[in-house]
Amino acid sequence: MRDAENLLEIENLDVKFEMRDHTVHAVQGIDLTIKPGEVVGVVGESGSGKSLTARAILNLMPRSAQTSGSVLFNGRNGPVSVLDHGRESRVMRELRGGQIGMIFQEPMTALSPVHSIGQQVMKTLTLHTDLRKAALEDRAAELMDLVQLPDPRGMLKKYPHQLSGGMRQRAMIAMALSCNPSLLLADEPTTALDVTTEATILNLIRELQEKFNMGVMFITHNFGVVAELADRVTVMNHGIIEETGDIDQIFYDPKAAYTRKLMSLIPRLPEYAMADNVEAMVPAQPKEASREQAEVVLKVENLKMHFPTKKDWRGRTVEELKAVDDVSFDIRRGETFGLVGESGSGKSTVARAVLRAYQPTGGSVQFKAPDDKFHELTELQGDSLRKMRAHMQMVFQDPYSSLNPRMTVEQLIGEPLVNQGETNGALIRDRAAMLLERVGLNADMLSRYPHAFSGGQRQRIGIARALVTNPSFVVLDESVSALDVSIAAQTIDLLRELQETLKLTYLFITHDLSMISNFAGRIGVMQKGKLVEAGSTVTFFANPREAYSRRLLNAVPIPDPRRARALREAREQQALSA
Repeated sequence: MRDAENLLEIENLDVKFEMRDHTVHAVQGIDLTIKPGEVVGVVGESGSGKSLTARAILNLMPRSAQTSGSVLFNGRNGPVSVLDHGRESRVMRELRGGQIGMIFQEPMTALSPVHSIGQQVMKTLTLHTDLRKAALEDRAAELMDLVQLPDPRGMLKKYPHQLSGGMRQRAMIAMALSCNPSLLLADEPTTALDVTTEATILNLIRELQEKFNMGVMFITHNFGVVAELADRVTVMNHGIIEETGDIDQIFYDPKAAYTRKLMSLIPRLPEYAMADNVEAMVPAQPKEASREQAEVVLKVENLKMHFPTKKDWRGRTVEELKAVDDVSFDIRRGETFGLVGESGSGKSTVARAVLRAYQPTGGSVQFKAPDDKFHELTELQGDSLRKMRAHMQMVFQDPYSSLNPRMTVEQLIGEPLVNQGETNGALIRDRAAMLLERVGLNADMLSRYPHAFSGGQRQRIGIARALVTNPSFVVLDESVSALDVSIAAQTIDLLRELQETLKLTYLFITHDLSMISNFAGRIGVMQKGKLVEAGSTVTFFANPREAYSRRLLNAVPIPDPRRARALREAREQQALSA
């Protein structure tokens, strides 16, 4: 496999972890090459060994790992056998950040919260360049401008918590590119971003990769992203490579059964919603009469949620953020109403105001409880609000942070019942066991803790927890956005089954338009705190009224390399002729 033209050569990489009673073979005999200017997509589900392979390139393996094989990096100063050097050696410190850049999946945890963006970028520049003082700050500002952040010099003074998710990701890209690396490792850099921010980040990485002729290893579980960006694809599963090929071969003629399975599970926009298909048939509109027969269970009218951002010396609010501004919609029994929009559009704030996690600034939220009466939620307090919450529950985006790591599964699922005043331990245990089996897990898992489960299993525990009080209305807040395609598909199937058998009504919040297209019956589009469009899913995807809605649709990655290339070329031609 040795080839002087290769920027990176991995041969027979093997990573093991010795546990107390068994050995975990996390990566087994990996072979992978990347050439200068080439983008190699590494695709697979959680636990497939993608990120561990990237860490081996940087020699940042956990200390408990037993690593063998070869990782050869052909850098500016000649070839370096990475695994032959200590992780804290001078050679590795010079490579990391200097010649090999890394974009981590979650910038909020990867960036220091106590140092400004400028301090963190300039620290990297100080370690790997001779720039100092004014030249150092000029280069940092230049990088902020390179990744298209507003007010580049002002951005240097901001801290990570002051930036949106997309802006933090751009700042991390700037750090990764600060020393013009030959190789860029991008580990799920767009997973939790909304579609427009994701499209911008992908375009940015493509432009910078072409400009600096970088080799890129792009780790993801999103085939749409791979189709937009990659030249070649490596598919990993349980630590082994299932197959490797160029982008067209993997998408149009996959050899491995595992690859074909993943391809079949990719969520896709309806064909009639695709920007390059004007002849696709739009399905018949759902009959509004059948919807009218179902009773309204939630009525939201003129909902407002304003947060004070500045007060005068008397404590009076002089400036405020209108996170939700005059939003109205209704949801009928058994219906799934999807709420979409970019980060910061107010989607989750609507959900929290509806569930009374926030006290709305204004407007009305009426909920029809099992007593068949509408209750004005904005007026409920104390015990009456607590009792009403038994009928309205929420499944959160990140099951790991929303589940207390010190509590067992039995305690986690039973906690909402305890909060409602239930004291019968046997009843709580039986209810938790029944729900655990209902969501596809085993009752003998009740004594385990959250860390013992995979992401998909933790999400199922979160769903069981939400159902323990027998609610009729459930908010799903980005509850599948960070899951692998197969786990997300299983979770959606589970939610559909539970909706049908338990007669549940859903408010489904997401930024993934391809996921919502075959799950929600109606869609509302949020932009800057306002509901700019609402209607049936078919109508929205066939003919969105608002320019903002069309922009959201056009930004969705297309899991079809040929169509993605054709659309990109057409848009570039339009931009040139404009």
